Amino acid sequence: MSDERYRPHHISNANEARQKASQLQFFYDKDKLQQENRYRVKGQAFPKTINGINWGAFFLTPIWGLCNNTPIAAVWFILILVPTIGPVMGFVFSVYCASKGNEWAWENNTWKSVEEMHYVQRKWALWGIAFQIVSFVVIFTLFMHHINSLQRAVGL
Repeated sequence: MSDERYRPHHISNANEARQKASQLQFFYDKDKLQQENRYRVKGQAFPKTINGINWGAFFLTPIWGLCNNTPIAAVWFILILVPTIGPVMGFVFSVYCASKGNEWAWENNTWKSVEEMHYVQRKWALWGIAFQIVSFVVIFTLFMHHINSLQRAVGL
């Protein structure tokens, strides 16, 4: 065990200390620091608990994106206009937004805590589910009304 690696390294005098200090670099890369700190809220490190599905981003993709400072979600409007495959592309993009939604919401907004972020995103999810239920009921009612009017026109 006489290997130099295992011996403690001590500074024996002030001259050695000054020499070691002059070798240190006291600078930082601002871009790297911004990249590392982009997932911080008042000094908290990036919380692993925000990973997961964001149902608000799935059900209300363009509205959620605009309200959460995520303008890329507005691409959904363009995708659904593509002939033939537009609705499928819109659905796939909504799934992508759902998978990235919590991360985007965390990055693009200022939150007091992780709990606040979860609370707000749960509200988005509830509104999204409510919107889908109401949409389904309205479409089903219109469909049934259309079927009934066709039956009356044919005389059944």
